[in-house]
Amino acid sequence: MTDRHTAEGLPLGRLLRRRRGWLLAGIALILLSLFAGVALLALSGWFITASALAGLGVIAMLDIFAPGAGIRLAAITRTVARYGERLVTHEATFRLLADLRLALFERLLRLDEVQLRGLQRGDTLNRLTADVDTLDHLFLGVIGPGLSAFLLTLLAAFLAALWVDPGVALAVALVLLAANPLVAELARRRGLAASRGLVAALPGLRRQAGDGLEGLQELVAFDLGAAQREALETRSAHMISLQERLQRLDAASQAGVTFAGFGATWLALALGLALLQAGIISGPVLGLLVLGVLALGEAWQPLPAAWRRLEQCRGATARLGDSWAQAPLLAVADAPVAPHGRRLTLQNVTFGYRADLPPVLEGFSLDIAAGERIAVVGPSGAGKSTLAMLLMRQLDPDAGTVQLEGVDLRELDPDGLRLHIGLLSQRPVLFRDTLAENLRMAQPGASAGELMHALEIAGLGAFVAGLEDGLDTWIDEAGSNLSGGEARRVSLARLALTDCPVVILDEPTTGLDAATARGLAQTLDRWLAGRTTVMITHDPELLPRFDRVVRLSP
Repeated sequence: MTDRHTAEGLPLGRLLRRRRGWLLAGIALILLSLFAGVALLALSGWFITASALAGLGVIAMLDIFAPGAGIRLAAITRTVARYGERLVTHEATFRLLADLRLALFERLLRLDEVQLRGLQRGDTLNRLTADVDTLDHLFLGVIGPGLSAFLLTLLAAFLAALWVDPGVALAVALVLLAANPLVAELARRRGLAASRGLVAALPGLRRQAGDGLEGLQELVAFDLGAAQREALETRSAHMISLQERLQRLDAASQAGVTFAGFGATWLALALGLALLQAGIISGPVLGLLVLGVLALGEAWQPLPAAWRRLEQCRGATARLGDSWAQAPLLAVADAPVAPHGRRLTLQNVTFGYRADLPPVLEGFSLDIAAGERIAVVGPSGAGKSTLAMLLMRQLDPDAGTVQLEGVDLRELDPDGLRLHIGLLSQRPVLFRDTLAENLRMAQPGASAGELMHALEIAGLGAFVAGLEDGLDTWIDEAGSNLSGGEARRVSLARLALTDCPVVILDEPTTGLDAATARGLAQTLDRWLAGRTTVMITHDPELLPRFDRVVRLSP
């Protein structure tokens, strides 16, 4: 027996490689935009200085056409590159986030049903939305601008070494490449605690706000609204204080980068003046050098704040990694067998949810013949729903075996078993979509006639026929625009479309009045003919015909 998949790290590297074409194009456009900005200011410096010297008579002849064309080309290139960079980098980021969401969602779908139920919490939604969205900063705010500023500095130093002086180019490059990353790293370290606190506080605030909205009636009934509001205000004030601390840090680090840029500019000016006096460069070239270095310093401006927010990306990655690392609890046979037959057997089954509590079922045996219908009754806590989960292999017994046609469920293909045994759970889920699309989850290619037939089996034929939009009627989130009984019967119709040979109905008549329940029992009786059926109920009188009753006691 093996796990369906083993725990591994969040595949950010693989996803980045998958979109490397978009990412490289984005970095190239960022670099082109920055280079055009530097060229624009540098050429402007050359042109302004040359024009001034020509006006003073220092330069006898001035070609205004070549530098003017270069300035216009740099301005146009900068505008076009910046627009293209926005398109490409955002497209790359959106594709990365979509890939990550789909990969994470697919990973979670491989978990067992019991594990998936444990994910029905606000923090799971936060991981799939807020934490994934936080990672958009990884490329847009860190990788793209940081790598582009580094490459631009190297490129500018290379050109300056060719056209101006290697010593000046090396000195300016060393100042920028040493000072700016140092400021960024110091900002990251200084903001480490606040960034981690913000990452930890935001999910808690969202979860508390969501829980408060869901339990609003109870909070009002017990006069706890003021306490809930005070708790939210306390959490919000804590988050605001963390954000203010980080904003101040961003301002200080921004000043540090600006100071480094000015320092590099003053260094270029001092070294350039020495070259000018030595006759190595001309005055216009000195203007080009100084303004070019000034523009180069501006390329590093976004880095400290971006680098500081990298900690939030790490926190989001760690939280997503926790979800990614989950592995199924139920093992799968090395060579799983396709399920067949309709006979179910439990032999000496013992199961308990916790070691410190008595088992729910102990030494329990039950044989359900092919095509037999049984009604399972008993008080709450007797193990009725646990029995259903064992038969669906949502749980494995601690001892004993659960078999389908004499084969242990642990030897069967789990995906095939889900298609072989249909379940109507106590809390069926309806999605925010049309009635038809909710039903087609069970049979994507079902025709309108097949959908209506399934609805008639569930006792909703006349109800849907009387709706203005019929099968195109919109169902709100969680079926909130339907009554509990209607929502349950829609789920029953969805089950009918699966046409499973084995069916488990957990409280099929809950939420129905006696007359409606009896009408449903008649239509269900015809559909259940020939199927092995396990019906869990508190009131067997409202069920379709059954062959025997199995009573469970705590």
